[in-house]
Amino acid sequence: MLRLSVVVSAARASSAAARVGLLLVVLAAVCSSAAQAGGPVVSDVPPIDGITVDGDPTDWGDRGFHIELLVSDDISMRPPDDLDAECRLGWNSDGLLVLVSVLDDTPYESRSAKELWEHDSIELFVAADRETAAHAQFIVSPGLDPEYPDTRIQPGDQRADKSEEMTADIEVREQEGGYVLEMFFPWSNLQLAPTGGEEIGFQVFVNDSDGPDDRFSVIWHPRMRSDGGSRASHIVCLAEEAGPPVRIAARGSYERFRRIRVDVAAVAELAGESVELCEGTCAVASAELAEKEGRVSAKLVVPLPPRGEPLPEVAVCLDDEVVVPCELPDIEQARARELIEGMPFHFRPYVFGGTNFPSCDFERPNLAEDMIGSYTVERTFYDQHYNEVDSADEPGRYGAVVKIVPEQGKLLTLYRTLFRMPESYELKWFPRYSGLQVALPPMKGFDPRIAERQADAINDVFWMLFRFNFDREPSIAALAASLAETTPEGPKTTVANDFFAQDRQWWVGLKRKLYEMDEAYPEAFECPRPKEGDPAPVLREGTLEEAGADPEGVEKIDALLKEWAADSGEGFAVCLARHGVVFLHKAYGERDGRPMTLTDKSWNASITKLLSATLTMTLVDQGRVELDDTVDKFLPPFRGVEVETPITIRHLYTHTAGLWGHWGDELHDFDQLIGYYYPHLDVGKRFEYNGAGYSIAGKIIEMASGEAIPQFYKRHLLDPLGCENLDVFGNSWDSRAAPMDLAKIGQMLLNRGAYGDMRFFSEDTFAQMMPDKLTKVLGSDKTSEVGIGCYWMSEKEFGKQTFGHGAASSADLLISPEKDMVVVMTRNMAGKNFGKYHQKFLEAVAEAVE
Repeated sequence: MLRLSVVVSAARASSAAARVGLLLVVLAAVCSSAAQAGGPVVSDVPPIDGITVDGDPTDWGDRGFHIELLVSDDISMRPPDDLDAECRLGWNSDGLLVLVSVLDDTPYESRSAKELWEHDSIELFVAADRETAAHAQFIVSPGLDPEYPDTRIQPGDQRADKSEEMTADIEVREQEGGYVLEMFFPWSNLQLAPTGGEEIGFQVFVNDSDGPDDRFSVIWHPRMRSDGGSRASHIVCLAEEAGPPVRIAARGSYERFRRIRVDVAAVAELAGESVELCEGTCAVASAELAEKEGRVSAKLVVPLPPRGEPLPEVAVCLDDEVVVPCELPDIEQARARELIEGMPFHFRPYVFGGTNFPSCDFERPNLAEDMIGSYTVERTFYDQHYNEVDSADEPGRYGAVVKIVPEQGKLLTLYRTLFRMPESYELKWFPRYSGLQVALPPMKGFDPRIAERQADAINDVFWMLFRFNFDREPSIAALAASLAETTPEGPKTTVANDFFAQDRQWWVGLKRKLYEMDEAYPEAFECPRPKEGDPAPVLREGTLEEAGADPEGVEKIDALLKEWAADSGEGFAVCLARHGVVFLHKAYGERDGRPMTLTDKSWNASITKLLSATLTMTLVDQGRVELDDTVDKFLPPFRGVEVETPITIRHLYTHTAGLWGHWGDELHDFDQLIGYYYPHLDVGKRFEYNGAGYSIAGKIIEMASGEAIPQFYKRHLLDPLGCENLDVFGNSWDSRAAPMDLAKIGQMLLNRGAYGDMRFFSEDTFAQMMPDKLTKVLGSDKTSEVGIGCYWMSEKEFGKQTFGHGAASSADLLISPEKDMVVVMTRNMAGKNFGKYHQKFLEAVAEAVE
C-alpha cells in the first residue's frame, strides 16, 4: 500500500452554531490512481480543535489537510474567474470537519429540490471503510441564486444501519465572488468511535452551472466508480499529522491506441516547473507545466508497447519525487469499448444495383488494426425470406451478417440491412426535386422569419444531404426496403409499423432463426388475457364527489396551473384520477405558438423505462422469462464468456449490469456489441443509472416473443388500453404521450396488472415489480431500493407506497395505492420556474383529496 501523507486534522466542532445541512456521500472505494504503485493511495488527515461551524474559515488558519486542486474527471478546468474550488479536512473524536471554498462568477442553482446536483452545489461522500457500499450522502445548493436564496439540502442515506437519524451541522456563508461551506459530520452517523489510525472513504464534488443547459463538475481526482450515481471516494486515514497538500493531478489515456498520453493539471504556483513521466527510476518523458487562461497543465506522451507486451507502470514526478501515481486504463477494455462505440463499420454502398453484394470494412481500417491487429471480414447474406444466398438475384431487402475475425482474440458479429434496386429503376437527381419541404424546429437565437425567407436554400441543403448519402446511410436501405414492401392499401403508418419498425421486425425474425429462439418459443404470445371475477376500474369521467376530490381544492390546482403556464413559457397537460374517476383533465399554456391541447404528445423521457418494465412483467407472468434468468438464456452472444457474475434480467432493470449511457435500442446487433464487451462489465458491483440495460432487455423481449418492441407495445399494451396518442419505439427514453394515455397505463398498474375485463399480469407478478433493496444484486450492505422500472416517489404527498419514474422532460407519472390515485403531467421540458411551481402542484393535488 502506497501512503501519501495527506493528513486530516481533528477538530472539535461546535454544533450549536450550525444551521444548515450539507451533502456528504460516503462511498467505500479504493483510490485507483495508485494501483501501479502496489496498492491504493491512503491520504492522512490530522486532528484539529477549536473550530466553530459558522462558514467562516478564519479559525482554521493553515490547519487541516489541503486539497488545493479540484479538477474534472478528464483533468480539465474552467478559467479560475469562472470556477475555482478547494477543500480542507479535519477530524476529532466526535466527527469529521469539512471546509469547501468556491469561487463562482454566475450563480445558477437547480429548479428541482430533488436534483440539486444538476447545477451549483457541493456533494460530499463518506464511508465507514473502503470495503462497504454503505454510505452517507448530502447534496447542498448554497442559496446564492436570487430565485433560490435559501440553502437547500438533499440527503442520501445509504447506510446499512438507519436506526439513528443521519445528521450534519452545516453553515454556508457567502464570500466575495462565491461561497464557503463548512460542515461537521458526526461519527455516530457511521457508528464509528475513532481514536486515530482508522481509515474512511471520502470524496467531494463541486458542481457549477452558468445556465439551465450548462453543467461542469470538479472533484478530488482521480475519480473511482464505486457506487450509485457514479460517485467516488478516496481513502483517508485519521492520522496525527497532515500530509502535503494535493497540488497536482494526472490522468492516463491512449492516443489512437498508438501512444500513452498522460495529462497533468497543477496549481498556479507550479507554472514553469518541469514534470516527468517515470517508469521505475527512469524518466521516459518530460514537459513544462505551462499556464494558459489562468490554469497550469502539461501533456506527457510515450509510445504504446506492441500488442501483447505489458503496459509500463508509470508515475508523474516533480523534482525527482513521485507526486502522482498514474494508473493507465485496462488496454484491452479500452480497445473493446472503442471498437463497439467509436468504430463505424459500413457497406459501400448500402443501396446497390446488380447481383454482386457491395464491399464493407471499418471506416478507419488502419485504426481498427491498431486496436485488434490484423483481421478478416466474413459475410453471410440473407434474402427477405431469410434464405441464405450468395448473390442478390432479386431486387429487394437483404440482411448481412458480418463477422470480424482477428488473428487473435474474440470475433465481433455485426448486422446490416442492404437493398438491391430494381434493374429498370433509375434515380434522376437532377434537376433538383422541388417537392421536398423542410420545416426547421424552433432554434434558440434564430428568428423563424429568416428561415421562412431561406426556405428554398434550406430545402436545397436537405436535398443535397439525401442525395449524397443515399447509398452511404444504412437507414436509407431500410427505408427503400420498406417502400418496396408496403402496399398503398395498408394501415396508417405509425411508429409501430414505419420503416424503422419494419426493419427491426425483419431482424427479429432472422435473429430468432439464427439463435434458434423460434424453436424455443414457437407459440405466439397472448396478452392481455381475460380477467377473472369483477372488472377492474377503468378511467372514466365522473363527479368530484365520486373521485373524493374537494371542489375548492380542484379549483386551487387549476388556478395554480394557469399561473404556472403563464410564468413558464412551456406548455403542459395534466390528468388526475382517483377511484378510476378523472377529476381534472386539462391542457395549459402554448406549444409552437398555439394553445396546448389534450391530444398533443409530449416527451416522456425515462418514464419509458416504466413502460418497458411493464412489457417484461407480462412475459414474467406467463413464465417466458424470469427476473433472475441470465441473459445468455435468450441471447447467444453472452454464452461461453467467462465472467465473475452473469448478467440477469434483474440486473438490466435495476441499473446494476455495469452498462452505461442511453443507447442501443435502434441497433439490431446491440446484443452482439455488448456480448463482445461482456468480460469487462462490472456486473453487480454498483448502481449506475443507464438506458443500455433496458435496450438489452428489449432484445430479450423480442427473442422470447417474436415481436419487435414497437409491435409488442402496440399489440399487448397500447391497443388493449386504447392508447391512441402514445408513441414508443424503444425501451428507455423515447416515448411520447398525451396525458390520458399515460394515465390509463398508470391505472392498470394501480389495479395491480388489470384494467376492466383484461389482465396483463397477476398481482403476484406486480409485487415482483415493486422497489426493493438492492441486496439481491449488490450485497447485504446496499440499502437503496429500486424496482423493475420504478422507484418510490412523492411519499410525503401521496403515501409510502407511491411509485413511478422520473423524467428528464420533468413529466410526472405517480401511482398512489394509498390515495387510490394516478397523477400525470406531460411536458417536453421543465421550462422556466419549474422548481417554483412543481412542488406546489403536488401539494395542492394531495390537499384536494385528503
